[in-house]
Amino acid sequence: MDESITETNPAIPTRLVIVAGTYDGVLAGWDTVEHVREQDKNDIELKLLRRNDGRYLKLSFAMAAHEGSVRCLDIASAGAAPSGGSGDASSKKVKKRQRNQDDGSEAPPEPGALLSGGFDETINVFNLQKHCQAGELKTPNDLGSPLCCSFAPPCSSTSGPPTHVLIGTTSGKIVLYKKRDWSVQHVLAGHDEGGVQCLAVHPTGKMALTGGRDGKVCLWDLMKGRLAFVYKIPSRSKIRKETVNDIVWCDDGTRYAFCYGTKITARDVASGEDLLDVEMPSRVNQIAFIGGPEGMFLAAGCDDGGLPVLEVGQLEEDEDADTRRAIMAIEPVDKVVAGDDRLKCIRSVEGGSGFLVVTANSGGIVSLMDLEGAARMMLSGPDGSEEEGDSKESESEDDSLDSDIDSNEEVEVAVEILDSVRLGSGARITDISVWSFGDNEMGEVIDEEEDEVEEVEEEVEEVDDEPPARTFDKGKKFNKYQTTQRNDSLELDAAAVEKARKLVGQAKKKQRKQKKKKAA
Repeated sequence: MDESITETNPAIPTRLVIVAGTYDGVLAGWDTVEHVREQDKNDIELKLLRRNDGRYLKLSFAMAAHEGSVRCLDIASAGAAPSGGSGDASSKKVKKRQRNQDDGSEAPPEPGALLSGGFDETINVFNLQKHCQAGELKTPNDLGSPLCCSFAPPCSSTSGPPTHVLIGTTSGKIVLYKKRDWSVQHVLAGHDEGGVQCLAVHPTGKMALTGGRDGKVCLWDLMKGRLAFVYKIPSRSKIRKETVNDIVWCDDGTRYAFCYGTKITARDVASGEDLLDVEMPSRVNQIAFIGGPEGMFLAAGCDDGGLPVLEVGQLEEDEDADTRRAIMAIEPVDKVVAGDDRLKCIRSVEGGSGFLVVTANSGGIVSLMDLEGAARMMLSGPDGSEEEGDSKESESEDDSLDSDIDSNEEVEVAVEILDSVRLGSGARITDISVWSFGDNEMGEVIDEEEDEVEEVEEEVEEVDDEPPARTFDKGKKFNKYQTTQRNDSLELDAAAVEKARKLVGQAKKKQRKQKKKKAA
């Protein structure tokens, strides 16, 4: 394996948990550790998965959760209760497990509760440590079905375990629950009856942003339980208002971004200025912040199957006219309708390199991707280095491009697909939620067996054979780009796909039996 590829390969989080919901009301989860219950112990021991095929993710559960489609998902971290609070049972068990570590060191964080909202107007709570349901509640009367949900503080926060839960409903109201006893603390009204399409809680847990089908972006003061600010998106149609499809905070809470229609907007919290305001070729479904000390970027999942990566920041006056501001990491499909290739969901991954995202398309394929290559291309310039010389020299460089590739020189790619799993055939994913832990620690865990490292490195090396990424020219609309061939070939583990298909089938059978019992 080429040493240069090994050096640029990002550190994968120590643990990664992905949960996906489908139109059939089924929940499926993938994990990087497995639960093993020993005969002489009551506690569940977590062991790192060691699969012969070198895969990182493995399907851990699939179950029928709702009678209708799954509308929203969120995962909370398990942890000790904050000072002055009694905490729940799972928090106490985690605290006890931390004290019982053999070496006396603190145990790593673990995923705690999984929250799912469905079209059947129910909100289900699951325990991800025991893989069982922990509770169920209905939305308050006349508020409709849940459309979005989030724990407060979110799982990425360093403010401690969540104390509250926010649910956005089809009635346009937001329900604020106390997580301790699931009592309603506030019902916040600020959106029209079109519904609350998306919400994002600030890393501090003290405020939240919501986007609705009424074209409004609302800022909420969760400490006082009231509306703090409203921004109305200018509508391009007199008949229909814009729908905010997704809204996200960056890790430190200094910037936020939202998407509606084909547009993406990012703003600075302190100044309120637009850091990014661009229009994409197709509808933007979800967005995610990625980046590190070198810069901040936004990755977007689009209806045409494309995955653009955009730099977040104002254009400088002395900036070169050839400065690259966006890269199409994954090519859009060359079809009128993207179909199964449509990127329905995209979520950022905490820990690791900071450039990892999890995506899900309409065909049921969930992928872990590294977008650091796209960021490096933008930071290094259009050709990967500072360009000097006249146009004749650049023309000669273009003519020699093919010969350079044939001479086995390193070719930088915009995206590396580190792992992909599939939720059976015919499963239509509606939403995903991601929980992760680890900061450049996965390498130490994987290095336990050198032969397994070689298998993972060989799998990453196959990605480098993909064609170079398509790039946008500088400009606010990024409507000029070079065309490249899309690589649709994707190797999936046949045994894992078959297992996922069986588990989903069993979950659907169980769901049908429950419906018959209720009807009887």
